[in-house]
Amino acid sequence: MAISSLGAGSGIFSADLVDQLVNAERRPAEVRLNQQQQTTESKISAYGALRSALEALRSPMETLSSSEGLKAFSANSSNESVSGVSIDPALAVRGSYSLNVTQLAQSQSLASGEFSDRDSTAIGTGTLTFNVGGVSTNITIDESNNTLDGVASAINDANAGVSAGIVDTGSGYRLVLSSNESGISNAIQVSVSGDGDGSDTDTGGLSRFAFDGTTSNLTETVQAKDAQLEVNGIAITRSSNIVEGVVDGVTFDLKSTGISSVSVARDSDAVAGRVQEFVDKFNALQDVIKKYSGFDSASGRGGVLSGDSTIRSIQSDLRGLLTTIPEGLEGSPVRMLGDIGIATDPSTGKLEFDQAKFKQQLDDNPGAVSALFAERDGVDGIAGRTLDRLEGFLSSNGSLSNRTDGLNKTLSNIQDQRDQLELRIASYEERLINQFSAADSLIAQIQSTGNFVSQQLAAIAPRSNQD
Repeated sequence: MAISSLGAGSGIFSADLVDQLVNAERRPAEVRLNQQQQTTESKISAYGALRSALEALRSPMETLSSSEGLKAFSANSSNESVSGVSIDPALAVRGSYSLNVTQLAQSQSLASGEFSDRDSTAIGTGTLTFNVGGVSTNITIDESNNTLDGVASAINDANAGVSAGIVDTGSGYRLVLSSNESGISNAIQVSVSGDGDGSDTDTGGLSRFAFDGTTSNLTETVQAKDAQLEVNGIAITRSSNIVEGVVDGVTFDLKSTGISSVSVARDSDAVAGRVQEFVDKFNALQDVIKKYSGFDSASGRGGVLSGDSTIRSIQSDLRGLLTTIPEGLEGSPVRMLGDIGIATDPSTGKLEFDQAKFKQQLDDNPGAVSALFAERDGVDGIAGRTLDRLEGFLSSNGSLSNRTDGLNKTLSNIQDQRDQLELRIASYEERLINQFSAADSLIAQIQSTGNFVSQQLAAIAPRSNQD
């Protein structure tokens, strides 16, 4: 029987009554499952926030776990118009250098004689051989490319270490060759073979481009030169104006002749900034831990992860790592974070960073500060050991993943319970409908019988009155 037909016979058992009874049966279990789901989802969210905070801490730990992370230098040139300066922090050391630039390096340029046009007159055929920087390149000139334009294109396509261009002088056209690299060692030599006019050295045909020390049919418009300078009185020659390798980790960018003083100093601010990032990320982690596992005195309630063993373990491990003296530093002037200005606030568990104290120790004991954080002689410092532990926390089989996987299984179980609840409620509803339908039919029969009896009695009553 459909639920809408309930009560048709008696008016007692209605569809609303069935709905009320079904809801009363469902509600306690539904409330319990909703609460379980909300708590589980809150824990998953909390573990997600914890994971994000740990991942954020990993970045500065990676930086500080390498000795390069504790190095930072800045360089300054007193005369940037003479020389700029850049450094490689991994190689640079403190120092001052006096520069006297007497000559800049420059690339050689050669120019041909003048031609009446650039794209129609045949110049000649044969092979041009370029020798630049000790590398030889052969370029074939034939009827397909024996105009001035064709020769220039063939040279540029050959990657011979030379760039070719055509200059319009107003009265004609000249082929201009420029070495791609500066310096005497990159000077251009051009030899010709198989010239179509029968001579590889005359001023006709393709040989008019010969320039090899013996034959000079091109004009040198710019001479190849090396850079010449003195660094602290020591004479230096380089083929380029970018001068590397004179001082470890320092590159000079020569711009003009003249004098400049270059200083390379430790950039304590940059190193302190990297340590500050570690302190900030650690303190942000403490905020997350407090939010989800701390006790709120105002509400009288603990966080969703209050008492959680995983979060207690993470907190304990990190604090232990940050307070342990690395092996080999027992007698060092820098043994613990407190020695470089990093202390723990006992009321909050957060780190406080005295940058002035840190910079002083970095200047006085740079090796010891580096060893406190980074690996030395195969022994990890605080940053390296903390990084290893963070990797363990965050790994696919680490404590966070295991807890999150367990909570996701709990959500799956809750859904299974919801499905079972709906099946049980559907069965319960069907049973109510059947029971109420039967009762409704019985009451209807009783009412029908009563009506019949009443009708019979009413029919008898008039006859009795007549008698």
